[in-house]
Amino acid sequence: MHEFKVFRLEAYYLAKGINLARVADKLDKNLIGRRREFLTYLLGPHEFMFVFSFGAVVFANVPKDTQSAIKKSLSKFLLNPARSSYDESYELREVERKFNVGEEAADLPVVGLSEVEIAARTLAQSVALEYIEDITDEILSNTESMNAGLEKGRFLRNTKEILQLVAQNNNIIQFVISKLSLLDKPDVTWGNERLETLFSQLADIFDLRPRFRNIEYKIGFARSNSEFTLTVLETRRGNFLELIIILLFIFDIVIYFFGDRF
Repeated sequence: MHEFKVFRLEAYYLAKGINLARVADKLDKNLIGRRREFLTYLLGPHEFMFVFSFGAVVFANVPKDTQSAIKKSLSKFLLNPARSSYDESYELREVERKFNVGEEAADLPVVGLSEVEIAARTLAQSVALEYIEDITDEILSNTESMNAGLEKGRFLRNTKEILQLVAQNNNIIQFVISKLSLLDKPDVTWGNERLETLFSQLADIFDLRPRFRNIEYKIGFARSNSEFTLTVLETRRGNFLELIIILLFIFDIVIYFFGDRF
């Protein structure tokens, strides 16, 4: 039986964003890599941490107590902390002459920092998508409530609330594309067919692209409904203002002709 190294990766979604500049400046850990969207730390022999700007942190071979302590330290750098807990785990195992990417672990001929980075990025994106999926379902629930109100002839929401819902829809798609870089290949894969294959297969294992398309479809549906509801609201408001103007015009006529009788 061949000896192999095992990298146990554990990812957590902490907030809508993490201030990487402040983390790099204030966190007293061994920073070994800095990119636009994430920081890489070496915490010990074969122990790594990746902190992502879109709110996720991934530990590789880091004990639970150390994870808890670091997450507590990171709390002061979080932007809009998540209300619920989101986490994913995966293993990379170094096994000679093997390349097999499974649902819970991958056996690879070589496991170095590049392989760990690709897996960490995939897990970080996956836990972030879990959060976005929950937000999307919440938006759909609000949309359903609006539709139910229209069916019953009721309309309780104001323009500001509808505009906020439309803006939230747009922000989600922008977050997925620009912050998660979900449609982009990691820089480390360029020119390396083996790393590109690992990235592609991990993305398939975690259903990153289908999940994004599902979110995109739901957001598109919610956006269309929100815009329709906004149109209905503005139409009703316009009709109400027209009625007020007509009533004021009638009142002026009554005053003009019969004012001396009052």
